[in-house]
Amino acid sequence: MTYKYITQETIDSGGKNIKSPEEFAEARVYNIEAVKNYNRRKKVHAAFGIWIIVQYVVLFFMVFAMLSGMGHVDKELSTKTLYFRLAIGIIGYFAYLILVTWFVFIKHCRERLVLALVSMPAVLISPVFALFPVGNFAAGWYYQKTEDELSKELGYPSFARLNVIAVNSDADNLSELTYDSIREKINRDHPHDGTFL
Repeated sequence: MTYKYITQETIDSGGKNIKSPEEFAEARVYNIEAVKNYNRRKKVHAAFGIWIIVQYVVLFFMVFAMLSGMGHVDKELSTKTLYFRLAIGIIGYFAYLILVTWFVFIKHCRERLVLALVSMPAVLISPVFALFPVGNFAAGWYYQKTEDELSKELGYPSFARLNVIAVNSDADNLSELTYDSIREKINRDHPHDGTFL
């Protein structure tokens, strides 16, 4: 949405002295949009973080199941093959944990190709986990798409709400604002006989 009276400088200053009903209506619309955009951005961030943590939990239980199920394996597999597959799975597990933790939580990388590549070691645990690189690619794409949309909105990235004030005075600060200065300003802007003042 485009705004006539509100700019990024106005938002950065934290407030706006409203002088007309149009300015008030625009400030109100901005505040409503800012809350919606802030909530949307937070939901996308939370969903992305939850998706990564779910992967950690699923992989942990898969590796735990592999270790605990070592005694109940096909008799056709030799012990050497079994230990080799287990070692490859554990290497994939720790490689996945280190790479994803480093890029996602430390470097805050949300690039979809990087997310897909760093989650590839999960495939070493089981081919079923090819879902993780695909899911991370999709999550990175959705995250970036949302960020690109929101970056065009006024107030990005914090979407701070605008403090609306309506002080009808030329005073520079609150200590200069007196009853007489307000009365003079009103008389100057709206001449009348002073009956109500």
